[in-house]
Amino acid sequence: MKKVAIILFLMVLSQFSFAQVYSGIAEIESAKREGFYLYTGGDANDLEESWKSYLKEYGAVEKGRNGAILASNSKIPGIEKKGFTISSKIFTEGNKNKLFVSIGYSTEEFIKSGHSDYRAASNWLEDFAKHFGLEENVRSEQSKLNEVLVQKNKIIKNGERLVRELDANARQTEMLTKKLEEEKIKKEKIITNQEQNKLDLKTIEESVLQQTKNLETAKSKIK
Repeated sequence: MKKVAIILFLMVLSQFSFAQVYSGIAEIESAKREGFYLYTGGDANDLEESWKSYLKEYGAVEKGRNGAILASNSKIPGIEKKGFTISSKIFTEGNKNKLFVSIGYSTEEFIKSGHSDYRAASNWLEDFAKHFGLEENVRSEQSKLNEVLVQKNKIIKNGERLVRELDANARQTEMLTKKLEEEKIKKEKIITNQEQNKLDLKTIEESVLQQTKNLETAKSKIK
């Protein structure tokens, strides 16, 4: 029983799990930058839209060169300094997406491992990862609902087709029943005609017999 409870707990937890934030270096707008990155699943376009929407809450967002996403005059909860620049970019690696984020106070000072604001910045990115994970769960459930609705629509259409087939069958049955009655009447008429034909045959046979006798009688008189 405990094993089942643990499995169910892990299944629920996995729906709301979020990516861990790491330190790293990446090239954004032809320049090497230090910062953070996290891996996520899902669609890269969904990740980009979600990230832009998240950034807008903390600064003015604009699109940079070569897929870069920039935010100026930014502020991050837990960081006292204001007005820094956020440079980010999404990289696709296999079936995973890597979001790289560089937070700079200047062209020389970036928040990285060991920086006093590293934990606050890391927490901020982890909050985004959790938020994106929840959005992905919504998209997943919406996709499942869409699939169920498609199946429902197929079942409804199949039901409508069966109703049409049943109506057609009823009409065909009515026609066949009518045809059967007509054939029954025709059969009875044939039987009646057949009986009359037998009577006519018997009558004509008697006439033939009588006429044969008459013929023989006539012949006998000549002799």
